This record gives sequence, structure tokens and C-alpha cells, in this order.
Amino acid sequence: MSSVAWPQSRQFPFADSPELSQLGVAWDFSAKQFSHLRSAIDFPTETVACIAVSGSLNRMEGHAKSDLDILVVVDDRIKAVSQASRRQIYNTVWDNLRSVPELELLQPPKSGGVFSTCASWRAMTQATSRGVVDEDLTTFGQRMQLLLDAQPVADAPTFSELRIDLLQWYTESRVCEIFAESGPFHWLWQDVQRYWRSIRSRACWLHSDNPRKSLEVNLKLRSSRLVLIAGFLQAISLAEADSSAVIEHMEQELRLTPLERLAFALQDQADCDQLLTSYQSIWSHVAHLPNNACKVPSEILQSVRQLQDSVNRVPRSLNSWLF
Repeated sequence: MSSVAWPQSRQFPFADSPELSQLGVAWDFSAKQFSHLRSAIDFPTETVACIAVSGSLNRMEGHAKSDLDILVVVDDRIKAVSQASRRQIYNTVWDNLRSVPELELLQPPKSGGVFSTCASWRAMTQATSRGVVDEDLTTFGQRMQLLLDAQPVADAPTFSELRIDLLQWYTESRVCEIFAESGPFHWLWQDVQRYWRSIRSRACWLHSDNPRKSLEVNLKLRSSRLVLIAGFLQAISLAEADSSAVIEHMEQELRLTPLERLAFALQDQADCDQLLTSYQSIWSHVAHLPNNACKVPSEILQSVRQLQDSVNRVPRSLNSWLF
């Protein structure tokens, strides 16, 4: 397939549908934030391989209350980078970001999460970590985010190189051939399911003492997170159909947003319209969720059901396993 431009460099793909104007505004908002980020980020040392944006900005669905989820990847493949150096690199990046007035409204990452520390190229591609269920959770989470939910804000060619490395790390042929598995990403498919199950389980208990935050987490689980995972499974299905260049095909598929992948896969226009309009309804509700919210309006619950129904109609990706 021909090279696909990053979403930040493209126009809103559903601009012909005026009923999706809210998502169009979010796309333009996100593109502007990428421009501000590119002007703010200077590589603090040669050790930084690339810097990527994750979360709603990556999916081009950002708004004024969005978190600024930045992944700073250090290139420690040849030479180790100390924890002290990583902290200094991370702090320098954030000092640069905080100096840009246009980025002040975006929320910084929560402490202790995958975005609160630099990612290690070496750790994420270490051969001995393959199949280790109890590997370092931060490393696992950063690897998942870089594959499922990221696009570059600095050094795009190196970011693509990293993502290809991560895809190669997941590629498996020996067991695949013996047991006629679906394709070389059969293990990746399982790990993504493991990631999804963990997110889904955590959403039940996260912020259980804060009704508003709990509603936000669970609405996102049933909308943006659902579409994120289903869209990734769809990319695996399409890439594995091209056995001659499965990794290259997958890397290109991941340059589409998750919502684009699912919308383009739906053959029936009514199904596609339902996917997009229900998604926008939930997105808009979450973006403007009142501070005292403790219930979900019936029309939003209906949108949740319609979105799940639309996702289940996407062919070949076994999305019905998700809920």
C-alpha cells in the first residue's frame, strides 16, 4: 500500500458529513496542538530516539480538557541510559512544553503511569521478555501505547523504525505454522486482548469513590477504548491478509486513526453512519461532562449500545469478543 500521511498532517476524513462537525472541530484542535508541540520540543540530548503523542490528541479527538499524553523514548539499544539521565530528559521535555502558552490548557500526565517516565527502546524489544506475563507493567503499557495509540511529534522516521521493531518483536512463525494460527501476529492479538481485559477490569473499580470520574472512565471504556482496540484488531486482520509484507502493511494501517479503520471497513453506509454519530455523541458528552454528573442520560446509553452494535458489524476482527 502507498505511504499514508500521519493524521496530524491530514484533513478531517469525514468532512463531507456535516452532522459530524463536532469531531471535525476536535480534529482541527488536535492538529493545532501538534503544531504547538513541534515548535516546543527540542531534543535535550542525542539519547532521545523520538517523542510521540498518545491519547485523544493522537486520535485527533482532543479538546481543552484533554490530557497531554507524551511518550519520550530513549535510544538505549547500544549504550544504557541511567535512571538519573532519563529523569533529566523527561523533565527537560516537560519544561519546554510548559513554556508554550497554547499548551497550558492541556492536562499533564498522572504520576506513576506509563506517561510519567521515559520509555526504553531496549526494554520494549528485549527478546527474553517475550511471553513473560509478569514483565514490568510500565514497559508493557508503553509498548502497547506506542503500537495502539501514538503518532510522532518529533523524529517521525525513527518513530516508524521503533514501531517496526515492536511489530517484529511480536511476529511469530514457528508455532503459527505448526498449528495454522491466523497469522504471524497471533501472539500480538492475544497480548492486545490481555491489555484490553486489564483496562476493562480496572474501569470497574477506578475512582469508585468519585461518581463523576467513574462515569468518565467507563464511558471512555465503552467508546474510545473500545474503538481503539477493535480498530487495532482490524489492522491486524488486514495486515495478515498481505503475507508478502505483513509488517510494512501493519505499520501503514496504524497511521489511520482507529475510528477511520472501523469506518472504512464497514460496507453498509447506514452502519458507518451509526458508528460515527454514536461515537460523536458519547465523545461530546464526555468532553462536557458536568462536575456533579452521577448518571448517564438515556440517549447516551442508547449511543453506547449503538456503537457496540456498529463495532460488532466490522468484518474479520472478532470485535464481538470485546464486550
